[in-house]
Amino acid sequence: MSLVELIYDKEEHKKRIKDGMGYPYGNIETIFKVNGKLLGGAVWTEEYNVEGDVCDLYGFFQDILIGLAFLLDEGKSTREPYYRKDVEHSIMWHGFEVKNLDLAYSTSLHFMYNDYVFELDKDKDELIIHYYNGVCAYKKEKEGIMEKGMVRVPLKEFTKEIVKLAEDYLELVKNSEIPEEYDWRDDLQEYIKDVKKYHKERYGEDL
Repeated sequence: MSLVELIYDKEEHKKRIKDGMGYPYGNIETIFKVNGKLLGGAVWTEEYNVEGDVCDLYGFFQDILIGLAFLLDEGKSTREPYYRKDVEHSIMWHGFEVKNLDLAYSTSLHFMYNDYVFELDKDKDELIIHYYNGVCAYKKEKEGIMEKGMVRVPLKEFTKEIVKLAEDYLELVKNSEIPEEYDWRDDLQEYIKDVKKYHKERYGEDL
């Protein structure tokens, strides 16, 4: 099983882009799992059937790649002044137990009702993902389904899998016709490039 699972209907996504649906051209029902835990996706029934929740996938990859670049670099050249304030806001609303606010990054990953804080544990070189899944109406810990929780993963492995998913996504949509003012593909390529740069600086290996 992959460390990161991002499940969405690829053919339906391409069709929506072609038909000009799902503005801003990245929206699709999506399930996001890390280490088997549901971090994004809807659970509406007591049977715990998981459905995709609407997510802007360009925004998803944009935010997760920017956050990874920041954490891989430990903020030496990638820190923005609002990062800490965003983390403080997430802590206030959801009670996340974040220990190092200066090496943490907050985002919704473009799920409308969700919130995440990605925190670096420098000593273990692990990524701590604090999550709040706002459309998880029913919760069952043994099923890996909780409205709020935390998951730890190796930063190196997680980065590798996210870059692969982002590159696969760009390949999926490379021939899609997107109006120039909404075409984010070059931007996404730059975010991938940044993550690869900081990964190489941190680990001495190419992705």
